[in-house]
Amino acid sequence: MVDSGATHNFIIEAKARRLRLHRERDSGKMNVVNSIALPIVGLMKRTTIKLGGWKGPVDFVVVKMDDFDVVLGMEFLLEHQVIPMPSAKCLAITGSFPTIVQADIRQPNGFKMISVMQLDESCAQEEPPFMEIPLGALEKKEETVPKDTLCVLEKCQGVMLSSWPKSSSMRTRTDHGIKSPLEVKAHAKNAYRMAPPELAKLRKPSKMLLNTRFNRPVPTPYGVYVLSLKKKDRSPQQRIDRRIQSKLTVRRKYPLPALARMLDHPCRVKYFPKLDI
Repeated sequence: MVDSGATHNFIIEAKARRLRLHRERDSGKMNVVNSIALPIVGLMKRTTIKLGGWKGPVDFVVVKMDDFDVVLGMEFLLEHQVIPMPSAKCLAITGSFPTIVQADIRQPNGFKMISVMQLDESCAQEEPPFMEIPLGALEKKEETVPKDTLCVLEKCQGVMLSSWPKSSSMRTRTDHGIKSPLEVKAHAKNAYRMAPPELAKLRKPSKMLLNTRFNRPVPTPYGVYVLSLKKKDRSPQQRIDRRIQSKLTVRRKYPLPALARMLDHPCRVKYFPKLDI
């Protein structure tokens, strides 16, 4: 097997004995992912191997393995400039003797294997990691549902949809809002901080005075006198009347009305004190 994840070239001890290859003893150890370090049986230096029409020397490390007899790792790929091409099922050797070697991609013993990244212990729980690999689909077994659960499912049949929609948009097409009937009119064009009943109570005398062309301060629910006036565009406006508190007089000898009467004709007045504007 050609494995780019292996650092060296490995061969099992039984294969080396059967081929009667010379090996040297070594006291080193081999580290395997998620396993303990295993001792090395020996070393085989400059052993000639043949791959298709290519021959060349390769160094092997004799170890004990279960899955494969021979593993060619990065040492072989770098020394002879080998490029694995899984899509073309071949090895492109671009070293001293350029050769294309046809390869067969298959799994040993008919089992399906997957490549995974190296896993380490969990930093949070400090426990060894585990991984689950499904080897085949299990037969479906009939499940027994309790009677109490069946009663709930029968009562709530219309809660879940019988079939899910094929596509769903991430953004809704309609904006949610409160629609008022056509015959209903808004209380005011601008936003007021006053409750609608209080606003209607305040507007009723103001509208009556404006229609009679007389303006009279009206006490609001909060104890402040409000004066109803008209702008140049004939739109009504309401201002706080401070003349009663300050007891000022308007210019051109136009006296303020008495508190008992509190009648005023602003259409004939040209000057007002600053407190009224």
